[in-house]
Amino acid sequence: MFFKKESLSDTIATGDVFYRHMMLSLQEQAKVLRVENDEQGIPHVHYEKTVLRTGYKEPAGPRVLALAIFEREFHLAH
Repeated sequence: MFFKKESLSDTIATGDVFYRHMMLSLQEQAKVLRVENDEQGIPHVHYEKTVLRTGYKEPAGPRVLALAIFEREFHLAH
């Protein structure tokens, strides 16, 4: 039996928190601000970036990534 992988674009919502592993013990936290299409109709995720280190959070400000790249790089917080 085959299952279609649910696209992030179908489930992502403002306020969702995602993570991606960086080098060594660093993680990047992304809190979704909004998802908007650009002029060509390509969806982009606008998010607030925070770098997480052991016992320390460093706010890094707003960022934007194409939804396809965001979906490949980040995973949803559990």
